[in-house]
Amino acid sequence: MTSAFPRSLARLPIQVAPRLGESTDSYIRRLARANHLKPSYLHCFLCGPPQWFEKPRLESLALVSGRSPEALERALADASSPRGRSKPNPRYPSRNPFRNRLDLPVLIANDARRGMTIRSLAEQYKIPPRTVRLALDTSRPAEREVTRGRDPLRGRLIGLIDSMSTDNLNVRGIWTKLMDEHDYSVSYASIRYHLKHQQDREARPEDEAAQSKLSRTP
Repeated sequence: MTSAFPRSLARLPIQVAPRLGESTDSYIRRLARANHLKPSYLHCFLCGPPQWFEKPRLESLALVSGRSPEALERALADASSPRGRSKPNPRYPSRNPFRNRLDLPVLIANDARRGMTIRSLAEQYKIPPRTVRLALDTSRPAEREVTRGRDPLRGRLIGLIDSMSTDNLNVRGIWTKLMDEHDYSVSYASIRYHLKHQQDREARPEDEAAQSKLSRTP
């Protein structure tokens, strides 16, 4: 990436409505593909230098998507928080509206991801629209901070990243390929940490073998 990357933000020709409860990264990927763009290109375009791989500002996303920042904040689960976390400090009512249906926020969030609107969700579950919005704000608990010394990546992602690293892709290449070809949005720092952690683990047996050999030397 270079500082010559274009920064003139304009509305994209093909508009895509955000799905209630989806993540910002997911919405950017769908918006990019609808306009025949690589998701990594649109993501970096929205961020601009020098923070190419960070989370795009809501105002920039609003400009290219044709939605207002307020509409995006209502729809996207992590619009006002760091990547991968749900909205901070939701406004809880004095009484829990889900005390008799603890599974209701999850059901509402799942239906919202399938494309149902706030009005249709309110009618289906016979609750006020404001309660639907509360359910979407609180259906996904915020993830805890990654513990120092622990690899933040899990599952299939690890195999994909390890496979790409053997193809001599650098961190930026892996980040781009994950987003464009596998629909994963992973922080740049997480990939870099994982690769360094793997290198340290692979180097450790050699160091131990060398130390063992030295200890046997008369």
